[in-house]
Amino acid sequence: MNHIKCIFLVIWLILAGYVYPNSADIIEFPDRTDLTLENGLRVILIGHHEQPTISYRFLVKAGVIDNPLGKEGLAEVTGELLWSGTSSRTQDEIVDTIALIGSTINILTRSHYTSVGLDVLKRYSEVGFEIFTDVILDPVFPSRELKRVRKEYINYAKLELTDNHKIAFNHGDFLLFGPQHPLGRVKTEKSLKGLNGKDVRTFYRRFFYPNNSILLVIGDFSQQETLDRIKNKFGQWEKAEVAERIQTKVDFSKSTSIRAVDKPKMTQAVIHLKQWGIDSGHEDYYAYQLMNYILGGGGFSSRLMEAVRAKGGKTYSIGSRYVGNFDYGVLSITTSTRNEQLLNTYQLIQSELKKLIDGGITAEELSKAKAYKIGSIPLQLEAPGMIADKVLKAIVNGFTIDDLSKEIVYYKRVKIEDVNRVIKEYLHPEKLNIVIVGDVKKVKGQLEKIGHYEKVYYKSSLVKEPFLFFF
Repeated sequence: MNHIKCIFLVIWLILAGYVYPNSADIIEFPDRTDLTLENGLRVILIGHHEQPTISYRFLVKAGVIDNPLGKEGLAEVTGELLWSGTSSRTQDEIVDTIALIGSTINILTRSHYTSVGLDVLKRYSEVGFEIFTDVILDPVFPSRELKRVRKEYINYAKLELTDNHKIAFNHGDFLLFGPQHPLGRVKTEKSLKGLNGKDVRTFYRRFFYPNNSILLVIGDFSQQETLDRIKNKFGQWEKAEVAERIQTKVDFSKSTSIRAVDKPKMTQAVIHLKQWGIDSGHEDYYAYQLMNYILGGGGFSSRLMEAVRAKGGKTYSIGSRYVGNFDYGVLSITTSTRNEQLLNTYQLIQSELKKLIDGGITAEELSKAKAYKIGSIPLQLEAPGMIADKVLKAIVNGFTIDDLSKEIVYYKRVKIEDVNRVIKEYLHPEKLNIVIVGDVKKVKGQLEKIGHYEKVYYKSSLVKEPFLFFF
């Protein structure tokens, strides 16, 4: 009898996709070579022969989180300067050559990494690879370009003070990460003006090593020829001891903080709520993703949009966002509302969070969330460059290409009880850090009903507040 039960159980598991997933659910990535050179550089070659193009991607584990305190913006400025000139090419020569072959160089600096990307037609692949390699291995960081880039970032920093949602986001990070963590601080005119050529060169030498980097090439090429070319250019790059990076300590028990960012003459107030989420390696990662979609990440399909906008009429838009990194996650909720509706809007958000915790989600909500998540996966793989970016970002966050191939399977396996358990375990409205950006004088009475808050002026430093009052 027990054997019969076991047989029926196995059959049910197979049909449900828990033992052998449907082959249609497995995303077949192109044939690839994944190896590590003697100097520690990880090289991934992915054949993709549908188009006569090649995408080069380089990623180094050096980002905003590696900015020394007081030198906010250093990682970003260093990344921007990579293509500002090398020993053998001026920036103008780099720009002209790239334009001539119909390509562009994209350099992105994120919280944990900096990436260099170049997409080029196959017939120009050799020239493109030469430029790509040169800006990574031989930047000279000319002083005139440092001045230009510094000025651009100072202008960006000033421009951010006109973006009320960005102000709220920055202050939310400050409350969550704290003043001693690089992600809790922002680039300022003072920190940017203090950056010099020595800082940039030191940052480059500290992190830009083969054993701290990944090189990925995807497209229509000969694997052996491309590997020989990579070994010729990158094989002589000397490995080194990689600098220790700051560790982010997640504290789910930390009590809430409330900060009112005073920006006079605002007719609307921005509400930004933020708390720790789970990291990308957590076993509940996919259930958490679905929870966020149902809460506020699904646009007009979300609970918050329905409760606060459609029924409550308090705002034009509201949403939640979840970012899961390899060592921590962050969940945030953001909206704006008329000054007189600040308290009511905040209470509606809290009420909807409580309903979600107490009542859980419905089978229909889970089905829609899965359909969206699963349906969006192929759209992220439409072009070689998109595949390259997705693969590298996944690797940084601890995933393998095998994990990417099974994304659909992982989402399909999530059950309603998984999401409801995640909601109860990790969604804590009483521990949300709260940032309100608005005209404090106009909304003071409502702020006092939300709770004990700290008031800061929107142009003041996040860390040292010259006008600091407690209410």
